[in-house]
Amino acid sequence: MSYLFPLKGLVAAAYTPMNKDESVALDVIGKLVEYSIEKKIAGLFAVGSTGEFCSLTMDERKAVAREYVKTAAGRIPIIVNVASCCQQDAVELAEAAVADGADAVCGLAPFYFCPDNNRALVDFLKPVAEAADGRPFFLYHAPGITGYTASVPEFVKIASGEIPNFAGVKYTNMNLFEYQQAVNVNPDVQILFGKDEMILGALAMGAEAGIGTTFNYLPKIYHGVIDNFRKGDMAEARRYMDLSQKAVAISGKYGLETIKVFMKFAGIDVGPMRSPVTHMTREQEYAFRKDLSEAGLDDYIG
Repeated sequence: MSYLFPLKGLVAAAYTPMNKDESVALDVIGKLVEYSIEKKIAGLFAVGSTGEFCSLTMDERKAVAREYVKTAAGRIPIIVNVASCCQQDAVELAEAAVADGADAVCGLAPFYFCPDNNRALVDFLKPVAEAADGRPFFLYHAPGITGYTASVPEFVKIASGEIPNFAGVKYTNMNLFEYQQAVNVNPDVQILFGKDEMILGALAMGAEAGIGTTFNYLPKIYHGVIDNFRKGDMAEARRYMDLSQKAVAISGKYGLETIKVFMKFAGIDVGPMRSPVTHMTREQEYAFRKDLSEAGLDDYIG
């Protein structure tokens, strides 16, 4: 891996900002980068699920990734998600990301015609990883999105032997048993945990870093979890973890667009989510904000 990896701490799943008409607002990306650096975020995962990659055109995906790399200017690592159900598109996106200076790229199991097994998935991803031209290559494991549930430890074992630049996995699953098994396969491969509201458990299983959406707008909470875990103050770490779970539960009450509305509460308006995600009304935003306040989260936002 490069000198930037392995990562330690919070890697934020970065937004694709939108204007009111749902066009991409590239001019907001620089603000998000500066905010992330100020909040001591360890890296940015660009054009992933939080970045609405499935709702973007190829040109938009390239432009968003390019702007993140440009505005980061080497001050914070940028991992670009190049996932696609089309292998050729994933290769093209990886080539573009590398040409623009991305620090790493990430691929995903195809989620329409899903691979039958890890052998098929590794073969699908090999050309994508090769297109990364030596940059660290990660698998984005998100079975809740892709439906791909084959053994991650087995994938790590195969990929470690066949993909020279294989660097790790973004593990977005609640199975901490499998997570620790994956961590133990290869000490040179990093398994980044991707379920924000369970990161304390992952730390106990060997995690050094996580990738999450809520890290964007609740960094104080997650720094609190990690710092207190490292100090051995588990009671305080659990207190912070409880705040995270309250925030996630309240967001779930109001729907997916809360991930962008939450960022507006944190001080940066990243616009609406692109269709078909339903936009929140002003009344819903007000009720959402009130619920967060009543849950004692005011001092932790932003």
